[in-house]
Amino acid sequence: MSMRLTLEQKRKQYRTIYGAIWETPRIFVKDLALLLDCTPTAATNRLKEAYDCGYIVGPDIRKKSYSNLQEYMYFINSRDPELLYLEYKEYPSLVYHAKTLGFCNMWVIAEEKIDIKGEIVLEGHRSDYYTSYAPNQTWETSIEIMRKKVDTFDTGNYTPINYIRTHFGEIMDFRLDSEILYRYFRQDMRRNLKPVMKNHQISAETLYGFLNNLQNTCTVATHYYPDSLPMYDSYLFMIETDYEDFIINLFSELPSSVSFFKIDDRLFVSAYIPWKYVRVSDLQISANESTIPILLISLKRKGPMNQPFRFC
Repeated sequence: MSMRLTLEQKRKQYRTIYGAIWETPRIFVKDLALLLDCTPTAATNRLKEAYDCGYIVGPDIRKKSYSNLQEYMYFINSRDPELLYLEYKEYPSLVYHAKTLGFCNMWVIAEEKIDIKGEIVLEGHRSDYYTSYAPNQTWETSIEIMRKKVDTFDTGNYTPINYIRTHFGEIMDFRLDSEILYRYFRQDMRRNLKPVMKNHQISAETLYGFLNNLQNTCTVATHYYPDSLPMYDSYLFMIETDYEDFIINLFSELPSSVSFFKIDDRLFVSAYIPWKYVRVSDLQISANESTIPILLISLKRKGPMNQPFRFC
């Protein structure tokens, strides 16, 4: 008779699953079972738990920024964001839109430029996405590492790494079958292959050709949340900096997955973080207090950020 696993033991297995899917997005359950040292049935159950409870999201795919695959983003302040949100639900070219609080109250992603009602805070074609591989460490450890990196950062020793790429002047072969498959796998690359092949008369050769070419057409990312996604709040930071790779390296210390992209000269950081690490309790900032806004304020004082950061 097998022993019931504790939550801590399960979380270790979720972490193992995350690492395996990060490396091989469509890894077979039998191979996960070998990694977890359990039966395929137990591995299937653990995989389902990891998704259902929000420890793992994805792998998802997003188009790279080729001129024929570009997405256009708007950050808007509207007098009536609720009404605008409902209106935009009817736009066929919209990829994503959400109400926000902070430097804007509406975020819109579209396949093309659209008519905007309201004040446009920022607009433009987005870069490729870059998503961090979440390190296996606590939030306290992560914040302390980030604090030390901020304290010791020297602009004179900065070397660009180019985490974020763009392909604005390039064209990628992406036909109707590719678009169908992209939309099918966009949120979950592990979906069953048979339905899309049957419903759209797509051959195995075409399907596997699409999957094998994904590294050229799309970014692929698996997201991990060590305490489960519902335990965190969503934040989007907008940062103007000449040292974007340091900022990316800094936020990549967080134990939950972080996604990055650029619009024009602004770096955006999309992260799910416990509220206590984002709050600023007092206008008189303590030198010993470490929250992400305070770390960014300290960084601004040192010079790597051209303007104060903004977030929503």
